[in-house]
Amino acid sequence: MEMIATLKDVTYTYPDGTRALNGVSLGLKKESVICLMGPNGSGKSTLLMVLDALIFPQSGEVELFGRRVEKNNAPELRKKIGLLFQNPDDMLFNPNVLEEVAFGLIVRGIPREKSSEKAEEELKKLGLEQLKDRIPHRLSFGQRRLVSLASVLVTEPELLLLDEPTSNLDEENKEKMMKRLHEFISSKNSEEWAVVIATQDKEIEVLCNETYYMKDGKIII
Repeated sequence: MEMIATLKDVTYTYPDGTRALNGVSLGLKKESVICLMGPNGSGKSTLLMVLDALIFPQSGEVELFGRRVEKNNAPELRKKIGLLFQNPDDMLFNPNVLEEVAFGLIVRGIPREKSSEKAEEELKKLGLEQLKDRIPHRLSFGQRRLVSLASVLVTEPELLLLDEPTSNLDEENKEKMMKRLHEFISSKNSEEWAVVIATQDKEIEVLCNETYYMKDGKIII
């Protein structure tokens, strides 16, 4: 398998008639870190949801890990994927931070005790271990974003999708975010991984080895 993901002439239109993707083709190679740049409404977030097999295009083809994406195999494929949503509140629903971060492991069949151990390790990597007993929704925005990141990274996804990960972060939390993402990417030993970052933040391009620009639902460069 040469590609982690392949999109061929993908079109997606929302129920209200908004066409978010208009004939997008993209090949995501192994060990690639891609930045998707573009203004709000350009289709970046929708493209990430297609790559996450969370939504299905009306036309075109999507392959993940060498398999054509269909509704019946999407849940299995998604176990290899981690998506960080732009709004952390869309991801936080457990009673405390430790349970939040451990949740993704537990639903993948990892024993609860082992899941909690791995969750604590991930929180330490982000400097959040002191928050493990806190209620997620009572944290600051930056802390909630980092907890959301921890809940994604702890599952060690083969395809990591990040939607505006540094937006609205203060400098301290942005530094923690960038440092942890760099560590995560650098620590990969297997060839079977890739990262896609949808962003308007030029500073995050230092993590990427390719950059594409989107406008009006198309990749223009």
